[in-house]
Amino acid sequence: MDQISLTLNKDHLLSFFKAFHTLTGIKIALFSESGKEILSYPEAHCPFCGYIRSSEAGNNNCEISNKKSFARCQKTKKIEIFHCHAGLIETTVPLIDTDAVIGYIMFGQITDNPDKTSLRNTLSKSIQKVVHQPGEIDASVFNVVYKNHEQINATAKILEACTLYVLLSNMISLRNESFTENLNLFLLSHLSEDLSVDRLTEEFNISKNKLYDSVSKTMGVGIAKHIKNLRLEEAKRLLVETDMTIVQIAYQVGFTDYNYFCRVFKKEIGIPAGKYRSMNDSGDRRYNRL
Repeated sequence: MDQISLTLNKDHLLSFFKAFHTLTGIKIALFSESGKEILSYPEAHCPFCGYIRSSEAGNNNCEISNKKSFARCQKTKKIEIFHCHAGLIETTVPLIDTDAVIGYIMFGQITDNPDKTSLRNTLSKSIQKVVHQPGEIDASVFNVVYKNHEQINATAKILEACTLYVLLSNMISLRNESFTENLNLFLLSHLSEDLSVDRLTEEFNISKNKLYDSVSKTMGVGIAKHIKNLRLEEAKRLLVETDMTIVQIAYQVGFTDYNYFCRVFKKEIGIPAGKYRSMNDSGDRRYNRL
């Protein structure tokens, strides 16, 4: 899939989220395909989730719980209703465009336990697992929205139907510009830097698998090979158009080891870098040779 980044009609989508919350009293949020939260209403977590997330361990567990749900939805392309690590009900609805999951809408931070005493005990145990010496906890932390199973399932079905409307009305859509063009512009602007897969997934808000698949389908090679090709093409240009030394060129295009650059250049281009320069020497250089 060439187009992987989302664009939003934020005002319309937020209006939809507010209407959903007004009707249900439930928090709703949009996540990218890679699992990054993009928009939510209300912005604040419920008091219990806010308390849990105030600890590093609790926040990490919440993120892991969400990502596991996204992974299941990515595989099944179906609604996921589950208990999170802290015992609350969460629901993930995949956003599907041309049979590909492009993001997720979640609602949750609710309970299906009608017994307030039992619920308080369950939530207290969850807090003790992640918050050291929690002390006296404000009663508001235990005020969690209750919905029975029938209400939860009905809400999930309605939201699933609404995702079609959200996509058809372009509240959420895939960006028009080419991912290939954006990726290449970024790579060419940062050739001298570390271009790890982790950096690229963070920069483009995309999962590793989606990055691998997109580059392979649109460019015919893996991401590492594509980056190497761009570096060598830039090295060829610098050899012909500038008076930079070969050592300088190697570092300029992202090779930290000069000898490795020379080996790769000869293997891929067929001749050593120095010979390539002499064969293409027009005498027109931008810089004086150092």
